[in-house]
Amino acid sequence: MISLEQPGSRQDQHGLERSISLFQATVYGVGIILGAGIYALIGEAAGLAGSAIWISFVIAALIAACTAISYAELSALYPKSAAEFVYVKEITGSPFLGFVVGYVTVLTGIIGVAAVSLGFSSYFKLYLGADPVLVGIVLILSVAVLNFSGIQQSARVNTLLTFVEAGGLIFIIFIGIPYVGEVDLLAVDSQSAIGDATAWKPMMAAAALIFFAYQGFEDVVNIAEETKSAETTVPLALLLSLLITTVIYILVAVVAVSVVPADALYAASKLDNPSEGPLALVASTALQSPMGGKLFTVIALCATANTVLVLHIVNSRMLYGIARDNCLPGFLAKVNPKTRTPVGAVVLATLLCVLFTLGGSLGDVANLTNVGVFLVFFMVNLMLVMHRYQNRAAENPRLTSLSLALNLGWFPLLPFLGALFCVLMLFTQFWQPMMVLGVSIPIIVYAFLITSLALPIYLLSRMHQG
Repeated sequence: MISLEQPGSRQDQHGLERSISLFQATVYGVGIILGAGIYALIGEAAGLAGSAIWISFVIAALIAACTAISYAELSALYPKSAAEFVYVKEITGSPFLGFVVGYVTVLTGIIGVAAVSLGFSSYFKLYLGADPVLVGIVLILSVAVLNFSGIQQSARVNTLLTFVEAGGLIFIIFIGIPYVGEVDLLAVDSQSAIGDATAWKPMMAAAALIFFAYQGFEDVVNIAEETKSAETTVPLALLLSLLITTVIYILVAVVAVSVVPADALYAASKLDNPSEGPLALVASTALQSPMGGKLFTVIALCATANTVLVLHIVNSRMLYGIARDNCLPGFLAKVNPKTRTPVGAVVLATLLCVLFTLGGSLGDVANLTNVGVFLVFFMVNLMLVMHRYQNRAAENPRLTSLSLALNLGWFPLLPFLGALFCVLMLFTQFWQPMMVLGVSIPIIVYAFLITSLALPIYLLSRMHQG
């Protein structure tokens, strides 16, 4: 029988293992960002923005950068697991509000696993015509086993797969460069281009979808308790991973639409399309050989599998962090003394990820994920504004140089713009998925109340027994 102990007692022996370096944390961030979107969603986005898709990547990167500054500063102040939950709880003083944000963060991460698992299936179909939902579930169960085995085992696999997926994207850029210039990179479709009044709507819709591709930079903060010198390592790794992936994304987007028409990329992204996935189609077309597509499909499978692994780790650490602060049942905060991983949180995250994978629609699942992400990012940006206001008379040596350069007195301009962008995206692009996500609000309140009542009853019973 596996022995479990509550974190906090003998934490050095049974707490999470603090062993991740700056290099590993940066690779961790790059790995989750690259696999999360460019392999799975570039075809869907090309169907919206056409050959101008690269501009949508730039827009999404600018929005992500504003929020990244907020995460970088707050992670230096609160280097803990369940980061978003901790930021809101500490700055507002409200455990309930922190629980709501933590709940949405976990739900978003779980839906994200489902989306990327289905993206994995869109490439896997080239080798085996299995049910894409079944393929996604098998992948989730496999990464759950690796997650439970230990953070260093997961980090080593993540590092290997990240170099494979980054190498694949650099390979796409290399073979596609000769094709650049053969298409109009400002054309949204055959009727409109950048500068036309009708072009901004599909561009922003594509940017909203593409934003899913940048998710992951914020997840670096949720391994803070397993990172060496987290106060300095985590913010730097966060910004480095976003910068590296942004450059790669823009180059890949330019090359992809130069080699293959945007509508063909869109068709290749469909789960019921028997051909290879979108970037595999780019490889086979550029090399004028089906072997190029088959080789790249293997790389794409590694990339999407890597993202599922990292997201699964983040989801389990979020559940662990919230439970440790007594806002979720205690079994989720128990750490296996042998593997030093939160086994209860890993099991629950796995079950929830499998449940959402049953939905089976990549675009719909990605859009639902984005709703949760924009809600959480809005709150994180707002928390930094509140923190700066609360400490406006004090100097903060942990501010990044970019934050200092773009302050208006104590007022942080970039976090404010990040919050504004999130609101605009939510109410212009995602009002329908917002209604779907809103159905879960009563569940949030119910879960919090049950937990809040159960904890005092449990403590009283223990005192009585004592």
